[in-house]
Amino acid sequence: TQQGRLWRACCSMARSRSREQKRKKRKRDRPSEERGREEVRKDAMMKRIERQVQERIAARVGSREFERTMQEKIREEIERHFSLVKIEMDMKKKKLIEEFQQQRDQEERSKQELEAIIRTNQQKMQEQQQRVAQELGTQADALLQERGLLQKRQEQRRRALQKGIEDEEG
Repeated sequence: TQQGRLWRACCSMARSRSREQKRKKRKRDRPSEERGREEVRKDAMMKRIERQVQERIAARVGSREFERTMQEKIREEIERHFSLVKIEMDMKKKKLIEEFQQQRDQEERSKQELEAIIRTNQQKMQEQQQRVAQELGTQADALLQERGLLQKRQEQRRRALQKGIEDEEG
């Protein structure tokens, strides 16, 4: 297959590098004329290998299979990003819902506390009004009793005075 050929080409390039290092070492030992010919031959061979690698890469990249593979990888990457964005949105949504519920619960507690305070104040106010009303009622009763006593005393004095006047006249 193409992958196998590509792999073999890469491996042979790795072997070529190690061979090339050995050749360089040998070249240092050879006379300069031989080295020049060797360099030309080596450059030609490297160009040929590079051309072959480029052709194989171009063939591989231009194939429909490669295009399908790339499209599949792109689709998978898009799906992965989409799922990450969806997860982030779900987390933000959940956080906002929790914050809203906490705020609503806090408002409800505050409302209940306020209502309890209002009820307590109303109850205290009613109790105070009842005490005042009782005191006013007690005072009114006391005033009525005192008036009644005063009227009885005045009546008794008047009777006593009338009796005293009648006794003097009679």
